[in-house]
Amino acid sequence: MTLRAIPPFPAQLAADPEAPYLLFFDEGIEELVLATSAVGLGISLDGTTARVAAPVREARRLRDELEAREAGGLAKALTRLLEPVIAWKLRTRALDLGRAHVMGIVNLTDDSFSGDGVGRSVEAAVRRAAELREAGATIIDVGAETARADRPALDEADEAALVRPVVAVLTREGHVVSSDTYKPGVARAALEAGAELINDISGLTLGAGAAQEAANAGAGYVLNYSYSEPKRRPDSPPLYGDVVAETVEWMEKRIAQLGELGLPDASIAVDPGIAFGKSHDEDLQMLRRIGELRTFGLPVLLAHSRKNFIGSVNGQPPAERDLETHIASALAFEQGVRIFRVHDAEGARRALKIAAAIVAAAPGAYAPGRESWPWREGASATHMTQQEPDKAAPPGQRW
Repeated sequence: MTLRAIPPFPAQLAADPEAPYLLFFDEGIEELVLATSAVGLGISLDGTTARVAAPVREARRLRDELEAREAGGLAKALTRLLEPVIAWKLRTRALDLGRAHVMGIVNLTDDSFSGDGVGRSVEAAVRRAAELREAGATIIDVGAETARADRPALDEADEAALVRPVVAVLTREGHVVSSDTYKPGVARAALEAGAELINDISGLTLGAGAAQEAANAGAGYVLNYSYSEPKRRPDSPPLYGDVVAETVEWMEKRIAQLGELGLPDASIAVDPGIAFGKSHDEDLQMLRRIGELRTFGLPVLLAHSRKNFIGSVNGQPPAERDLETHIASALAFEQGVRIFRVHDAEGARRALKIAAAIVAAAPGAYAPGRESWPWREGASATHMTQQEPDKAAPPGQRW
């Protein structure tokens, strides 16, 4: 692994703009030792891993020194971290990553684990997508095959025939459509019908066909961590030393593969693969440290809605897991996640709005104006001391 970065939390940066990134390198240690010495940064070594603590300004100086020393791999890794993608490039547009995006789920199935599939009806899918958009979804993720391992895979041609008309109608309705598929033929059909991106749960375990279709179309692509092939449980449980570090290493290798296919960094989002080859405890570890996926400077997508790790915590069935989903979304937003694949779009929008106000809003963004109490002209203490206020509260507020 070239680089794994632990970014400072927004609260640290708000209090101290010089709060450091923690940078872990497993390659190019000799060049790194010389470069850190040249720029006056400390470095600690633990076996084959080097650790450097550096605020953004010093990390840039280290990057420049590595470039001067022709340590291209290390310099490129730092550049990705320091110059992240700010707009996710899709087929015909780009999504601003300065805000959160809700990806609403439309399952063209009747066997979804969450029980919310609309079946094979185009009309039902269109109604569901309209509801999701009204509730705040900016992306509609259309899938025709459940990821459940206890359900059979669909024939590729049948799945393409099911997906194509739905995507075509949703595109005409003005939706930004994502195709949830790992099959090249389905991806091609969806993109030809107007889909903007491919959400591939396979993690390239079945080849790069779906990713190649996205590259050919100039579309967006979601790289989902997957320990094994879709819809196939591993014969024995995976064993991780550090599930987060190993996921970062896994991502690094596959991002390089995607680049070879012609997918630019700006088109790739990474998904930690909650419920894909991890125990529920490991899913929670991943969420605790999901900010480390920002190592690559790519948008991070979280598909965690109603999944079974929540059931392990709250003991409730999928339909009763939306509150916990939104809490997890807000915590992930703080760590830099900006795309959230959920069933309950309105709850996600509301949770992410307050998360953004706390985490990302500039000082003064919600400060009282001339028309809001207690600075409003004519305001008096009776607003607080009387059972019934003598003036109406400003719009959107209450006494």
